[in-house]
Amino acid sequence: MDLESAIRDLQKRVASLEQAVYKAPQATARGLEQRIAEKVDKVGTQDLIVVALRLNAKQTKDQIKAVLSDWGKAYGNWFEGGNFSGRLVKKGLVKKDGQTDAGDDLYSLTKKGEIEADNLIAKLQA
Repeated sequence: MDLESAIRDLQKRVASLEQAVYKAPQATARGLEQRIAEKVDKVGTQDLIVVALRLNAKQTKDQIKAVLSDWGKAYGNWFEGGNFSGRLVKKGLVKKDGQTDAGDDLYSLTKKGEIEADNLIAKLQA
């Protein structure tokens, strides 16, 4: 196999993997959310926030809270004080990513956060 053939083969394989990861059917997301709801008491709030932002980027804290509530996670006062900024933003997992029209901060994952979320999702699906 020559170098050009090897490169074409790798490009096809990467394209196939990208399709599987980024264009997964909605049923897969629903299945994941069902797994999350089943295991919600065994998963920490911080981890669930990272997963929530991976499933739907650019969310306000209130939108994240709504997702956690939908999954059945009691987060108490986790968002008060420095938990969110100290454990997620300062650790480089989450970043501010603009504002809503109402002036609320939007948050999304950094590349480091995406990798962490992918690892957490793999564990949840296992």
